[in-house]
Amino acid sequence: DLSPETTTLVDFFWRYAWPDVLSAKGDKPATRKDYIKSLEYWTAAVGNPPLAKITKRTCSGYVGKLRLIRYGKRQKLLSAASVHKHWVNIERLLKMTGPADRQNPAGADVLERPPWVQGPRREHLAPLPPFSLEEIWRWLEILPKEARPMPKISGYDPVEWWRALILVGYNTGMRSGTLFRIEWEMIKGHLLPLPAGIVKSKRGHLIWLNQAALAALEPLRRPKGLVFGWEGWSAARSTFRKHRLRLQKAAGIPTFGLKGLRRSFSTECGRINPLAMQLQMGHVGEGMRMAAEHYVSAERVLEEAVEKLPQPGRAVQQKLF
Repeated sequence: DLSPETTTLVDFFWRYAWPDVLSAKGDKPATRKDYIKSLEYWTAAVGNPPLAKITKRTCSGYVGKLRLIRYGKRQKLLSAASVHKHWVNIERLLKMTGPADRQNPAGADVLERPPWVQGPRREHLAPLPPFSLEEIWRWLEILPKEARPMPKISGYDPVEWWRALILVGYNTGMRSGTLFRIEWEMIKGHLLPLPAGIVKSKRGHLIWLNQAALAALEPLRRPKGLVFGWEGWSAARSTFRKHRLRLQKAAGIPTFGLKGLRRSFSTECGRINPLAMQLQMGHVGEGMRMAAEHYVSAERVLEEAVEKLPQPGRAVQQKLF
């Protein structure tokens, strides 16, 4: 029973929104973590009142206090993007409390008219720069001297593991969460069809593994299992980040995350063939989606473009080819 007089927004999330809507449609644990953090901020800001007591003033008060929240050791203010995200999460939950209809099929019919306020606008900042090919080469070059074993990759040579991760990250443009979830059984020669369950979007897409990526992967090859062998990667990000930062500082390059390699791929592939870049990254716009899914041979487009990607360092090219 979701009585508006006794059910709070936190209760509503755990008893309805997560099990019956978000989890049911395939949202990932990382999404649940975001909602939990938003609800923690909600409780700290407005006290987690029953749904019947939530008003527009409650919502505007939450948004105002979000802008004042500080976090971490350095007590930094939330960014505008974080303020927007945590308001949108609460806004979505409140909408779910309303009547079910065509515009709100997830409605739980708890409140007749859920409160609504104009939330903070989302900032659209310019993207961070990518790693240059020279910087990627310096990262690779430092590995024999600086790469150290990590417990999660005890079955691999750390130099070969890092080299594969860096070169596959650059040559495919995959997100870090996807890189650590691909399995050997998924790879069919040059083709790596990514299922929807391991990508950010709700649609899977095709990845072309060029000669550089395949050569980098070869020393790690196993009959089956995770390609990079890191079980529970998301729970050990701090360990990975510590080692990544140490290597990057030793190489004298920017301390971008693996997303910097994704930006490098998109920059270099976009110069060769913008459509191939969108296909490989899973970012085909709605205007092109019909053609991309029904008429374009993604395999041929990707092969021609991705095989032409410039590789970091002449020595790396000699090693690979």
